[in-house]
Amino acid sequence: MNLEELIEKAKDIKIVFFDIDDTLRVKTTGYMPESIKEVFSKLKEKGILTGIASGRCYFGVVPEIKELEPDYFVTINGAHVQDRDHNIIYKNPLPTEMVEEIISWANDEKINYSFVANENVIVNVWDNLAEDAIGPIYGRLAEDKDYYKKDDIYQMLTITERDVDATLPENLKDKIRLVRWHEYSSDIVRFSGSKAYGVSKVLEKLGLTKDNLLVFGDELNDREIFDYAGLSVAMGVSHPEIKEKASFVTDSVENDGIYNALEKLEII
Repeated sequence: MNLEELIEKAKDIKIVFFDIDDTLRVKTTGYMPESIKEVFSKLKEKGILTGIASGRCYFGVVPEIKELEPDYFVTINGAHVQDRDHNIIYKNPLPTEMVEEIISWANDEKINYSFVANENVIVNVWDNLAEDAIGPIYGRLAEDKDYYKKDDIYQMLTITERDVDATLPENLKDKIRLVRWHEYSSDIVRFSGSKAYGVSKVLEKLGLTKDNLLVFGDELNDREIFDYAGLSVAMGVSHPEIKEKASFVTDSVENDGIYNALEKLEII
């Protein structure tokens, strides 16, 4: 699709969802350009709704992102969806017995793991691998291998230097999947779990269609939402597969990639 066709298609956009890490802000440094505030302000002026679609849980949405006052939060790769007033639109925690099956597999394979609740993230063991993979997102986390008995768990993460070789056992292969997002870690999610599914619940509530949806992202956990959305924009640092799926590829967040893309698409 050429730019003129994209601009025409962009006229139908009524809601924009953004990934956080390396999309709205730089994951390793936390840098977020001033242009991001301007983006949210200008979209609001035009009556276009905004949302966050992230692998992070709400606990992990950093203050500067919440201060942008997005209208919706699709978190934990679509397993928990709420509006800005904390009204829950959709939630889909893992059953306790499934969590216990995952723990059993991880222990057998000597894989460490973390529990992702809506308002907390807990690891079974905090080590150098956890610090490298999860530390830049959540900071140092508490250890509690039995945390799943105390809170709803929406997702788990593997933590292992052999993550590329991690393979689910037969009893779990038809229930969950591994979505690799870091050299040492994968999201452990249900087959039905994806940012696209969570965002679809928001569109359903609003009476909108996917043609009214524009998304920004950069990593493999954005695959489904890029396939789903009417328009998708990949950041300059995006995984090659995400760039291939995107309607449009923009610059990096440091170089005002989001603002520039919205301007070129004549949305702002």
